Amino acid sequence: MSINGKKRSLSALSGEFCENIPVGLFTWGFDYYWKVAGLEPWELACGSSKIWHKAHVALLERHDPDLLWYTGSGQCDKEPILEREDDNYWYITSDNKEGYLLSKVSYALLDAETKSKGCDSVGNINSKEDAVRLIPEFTGWGDVYLNGLKHLVLEVSDMALVLPHHSPAYICACYAFGFEEAMERMITDPGLFTYVCDRYASGDELRMQELADAGAEAVFIADGWASCDIISPAMVKQFAMPYQKTIIDAAHKAELKIILWNEGDILPILDEEAALNMDGFAFEQPRKGVELSTAKVREAFGPKRCLLGNLDSELMLLRNDHKEITQAVNNIIKESGKGNPFIMSTGSPVTSDIPTDAVDAMINAVRDFDWDNEK
Repeated sequence: MSINGKKRSLSALSGEFCENIPVGLFTWGFDYYWKVAGLEPWELACGSSKIWHKAHVALLERHDPDLLWYTGSGQCDKEPILEREDDNYWYITSDNKEGYLLSKVSYALLDAETKSKGCDSVGNINSKEDAVRLIPEFTGWGDVYLNGLKHLVLEVSDMALVLPHHSPAYICACYAFGFEEAMERMITDPGLFTYVCDRYASGDELRMQELADAGAEAVFIADGWASCDIISPAMVKQFAMPYQKTIIDAAHKAELKIILWNEGDILPILDEEAALNMDGFAFEQPRKGVELSTAKVREAFGPKRCLLGNLDSELMLLRNDHKEITQAVNNIIKESGKGNPFIMSTGSPVTSDIPTDAVDAMINAVRDFDWDNEK
């Protein structure tokens, strides 16, 4: 196991070139973690703090990345119970006596009674009064989440940089309204949409400070819908970028390094993104015919800003052709440029169907990369 992964990662985020390039495995939720931990998906989806900690450590031990995404710390003290299963769902009861369904197709976790998901809209927001009623003031992450973060940071120590994550207020507002409603409200009632954004943004300083107090040294901020294949560049600048800026400022106030991840077509807004003061910029693999290369992002961000580029975490890793993976890793690193701060990462979260040896091939290709052998 590496003992310098955290140091390498922080150096890159500080704008320093690392001959031994740091590598991270972008993960989200319980996806993929259950596989490397030797669990059933339902065991982790509704698992205890103990089992979530086990899953994070298992990923570190299995793949030895330099960055480790912290995705949460469970719901309860005891392990869930599998009540029954059929071809479509696992039926689970958690320690708090709540029932859940976990889809065997999508791995979506549903409330057993309402069939709702945690990312569903909060309800009908038609006024500021509705927003106040439906969106409570942020008062803290909670002991379960923060204690899990502290535990992981202490155990991982210098082996890897632990990355808790969150989203800017723009994304939180989109989820609160629901995707289609959010898209419409930005046009028909921008004042109300912005009010909801502000309500979420008001908690950012506390969010970031609590992460720092728990031992985090960096944070990963995912802005999944500030993409020009979803909304126009003008709308990105009006609604999304102000809240990217405020959460970046909040992270820096807490003395955290901050990585901003943006997906989709960001080519029309690269210069504006580069003007923001994030320490690292992560971006998705090419999608929808948009040739989003590390070279293009490097041109906008210059030689001193850390980039996290953007290996295809889905189709290519699923094909599991180790020669193809190695060639893609080499090309992306070279596009970033020797002397420039860079962290190799997947462009989007690794899904549960990715073979573990495909991930090994990615990690090994980064470890084996040698600038002296590259022209």
